[in-house]
This record gives sequence, structure tokens and C-alpha cells, in this order.
Amino acid sequence: MGKGPRALQRNLRTRPAVFSAREANRRYFRHAYRTGEHGWAVEEPSPYAVDFLRRLSSVTPGGVVLDVGCGEGRHAIAAARLGFRVIGIDYEPLALRRARRFAKANRIKEIAFRVADVLDLPFPNASYDVVLDYGCLHHQKKTDWPRYRGSILRVLKPRGYYVLSVFSPRFRLFQGATRSWHIAYGAYRRCFAQEEIRKQFAADFTIIKMIEEKRGGFWHVLMQRRCG
Repeated sequence: MGKGPRALQRNLRTRPAVFSAREANRRYFRHAYRTGEHGWAVEEPSPYAVDFLRRLSSVTPGGVVLDVGCGEGRHAIAAARLGFRVIGIDYEPLALRRARRFAKANRIKEIAFRVADVLDLPFPNASYDVVLDYGCLHHQKKTDWPRYRGSILRVLKPRGYYVLSVFSPRFRLFQGATRSWHIAYGAYRRCFAQEEIRKQFAADFTIIKMIEEKRGGFWHVLMQRRCG
């Protein structure tokens, strides 16, 4: 197998029946965190996510945040700096190794990292005041969305908050595309139209704010869980 993400993508294309989309994702992220060859920021959090977290820090001071698909921990660390107690999860142990190293370097103590899958969260019901997802949902196949949503709802407290960032059609890999999903560099990705986000979450959440980061190609959404 080749050394870089492009070589991994070529390998997956030549053997399309071997890996499911989930397994392709796992292989991609394992390679990305082993080599550092990926296209996202490592330590600098999204200012949109930080703005939402700062707003929530005054609503739920000292609350507990779950950062799903936390990667190197940049948003988990940002939440801890705002006074939250934080659990960051990722299914790739190499990502968490990096996250622990960055948290230690930044002298962040109100934070823990553990291996877990967003589709099968190992936490009690109503454990979290805030669930944050920066870039996890858009790697889930549409058939897994109900399971994803149910998992998030189960661990989120009544009237808890959900911070979501996902690809919009303006994201560079989707510009000019004829469909809303593809496998690029070995990873499954999907972009979301605004109404698609509303349709998926309106039954369970009140959407407080939705912003499109047009230059970067992301939707950033702050929601609150409905009661009853």
C-alpha cells in the first residue's frame, strides 16, 4: 500500500468490494493520525464553534461537554478553557494519543479522552449538558443517521445543547459535484443543504443559530434539545 492519502484512495478504488464505507473511514483516519497527512487544523479550533461554546458557558457554567470525533482535541481543549468539564472521544487511539499530548502541553486538566464510537456511546442517559460535533456527522452514511441521532439524544440532558459543524456544498471537494457524497482520499464524506439539516433535527431540537462559513464550506449550527 502507498504511503500517502492519495495512494490509499487509489488502493480503495481498485478494490471497491473489499471495504465498507465505515472500514474505509477507519483506515483513512488511522493513516492520517499515524502520518499527520490530512487537511484540517491540528491545534487551532474553529472560531464558530468557540463562539457557540462561549455563549453556552454563561448558560451552563461548569457544565459537561462531550466532543464526539474529537481528533487531536482542539475543540475539547477550547471548551475546557471556557470552564467546561470535557470528555473527548474518538474511535482512533492515535488521535487520542495526540490529544492527550496537546492537553498536557496546554496544562489542561478538566478534560479526559477515551476511545469510543459515536454510534454506540458508552455513557449513561442524560450525561451531558453539551454535545459538540465538529466534522463527525459528515463522515456517517445516511443509513446511520437515525442511529447517530438516537445516540446523541440518549446522552444529552433535557434542554441540553448540540453544536454541529458539517460540510456545506461550498466545501472545496464538493464544488461542481453532481451528488452530495463521495469517497475522497479513502474517506466517506457528505455535504448538507440547509434544509437537510433542518429536516434531520427539527423534530428533536430547536435551531438557535445556523451560519454558513462560505469560504471554508461549512455549516455551523447551535441547537437546543426539545423537551417532550
